[in-house]
Amino acid sequence: TIFYKMIDRNFGKCLQCSVSYVILNIGNVHFSQKTTVKNARVCFISRHRQTAWNKTDAKNRSISLSGSFGKLEKKEELEMNISTIAKLANVSTATVSRYLNNGYVSEEKRQKIAEVIARTGYTPSSSAQTLRTGRNNLIGVIVPKISSESIGRMVDGITEIVNHSSYQVLLANTGNDTERELEYLKIFRTNNVDGVIFIGTLMSKKHLAIMHSYKKPIVLLSQQESGVSCVYFDDYGAAEKATDCLIRSGCKRIAHLGVTLRDKAAGRARRGGFMDTLLKNQIPVHEQLIVECEGFSTPDGQAAMQKLLDRGETFDGVFCATDTLAFGAMDCLRQAGISVPDQVCVSAVGNNRMSAIYHPHLTSVNLCHRTGGMEAGAILMEMIQNHVELIQNAQMQCQLFERESTNRTV
Repeated sequence: TIFYKMIDRNFGKCLQCSVSYVILNIGNVHFSQKTTVKNARVCFISRHRQTAWNKTDAKNRSISLSGSFGKLEKKEELEMNISTIAKLANVSTATVSRYLNNGYVSEEKRQKIAEVIARTGYTPSSSAQTLRTGRNNLIGVIVPKISSESIGRMVDGITEIVNHSSYQVLLANTGNDTERELEYLKIFRTNNVDGVIFIGTLMSKKHLAIMHSYKKPIVLLSQQESGVSCVYFDDYGAAEKATDCLIRSGCKRIAHLGVTLRDKAAGRARRGGFMDTLLKNQIPVHEQLIVECEGFSTPDGQAAMQKLLDRGETFDGVFCATDTLAFGAMDCLRQAGISVPDQVCVSAVGNNRMSAIYHPHLTSVNLCHRTGGMEAGAILMEMIQNHVELIQNAQMQCQLFERESTNRTV
């Protein structure tokens, strides 16, 4: 006995082999109730020999088949492709093709095609689409550290835009390994992706040489370089805002916990904004109060602050290149019995979600990472879909959020 599940009046599914079939016209069909249905459109299960109806279950529309029955006009398992979909929807194959490739199709025909695809479970062949459009609908995204909150925000923005354009993301996490970055840039240059977004940190001549050799669209995110489309953040302006906030809180001797100057954005630009703001306000820059951290983590901030305390340096304010460095610095100050903000004010860049949770709440500058990701995605999609070759540059705005760590009565 074979059970056959009727999906609707035109389609069904065999409950034994799970193959979907189109209903075929087999002339007269005699049910056990002696009822005759002329030209009934019923399904013949081509993989099974049973050809007679013994009973029907109208409630769940399942049918038990056994025995032998009459002469069939046609028996076949229908191959699903756009031609079949077109016939079932009573439209042209060109209309189905436009529908599948997001082209213009009238609402009436769009609904017909959608209904047929839903009933048959048809999935377009990715290889056929690639041959037809020359695209894979895939983009590569190279990230330095997937666990970073700022990186996560950028990727979130990227995926929102590219998914809306029916593209999918292939994510490559380099773990802050420069050689791995170069390797992924080479892989995506020759691999089956339609474009690439590279979230850069420590840019080198090798990075730029590979990017300039690309024949497919590529966008650099988080850094600014010549000869390639870039979306970058106002790191200099963010440092200005964070440092100015410390000055307005009455700080006169301000330390800086920064990162390597090889990072043009988080390192060089933020340190430049810090130093220039001090000079504009006629506050001296003390080189001994500038510490370059080993990395971006909370332990790195703790270690850098401990260096200042071990040397016996005095200061009443600290500007940190990132929120995570600031969290480490404040932990170190707390352990040393130094009160924030009463004795030392602290500000940073990033506006990490923990900034409004950590005690005291951290004053920080939001760089709009998610918006930057969306902008990079939009530029890449424009380059891919509209064949735009013009190099584009976009800088994101920043916003200061003043909190408890600088809320000191002058």
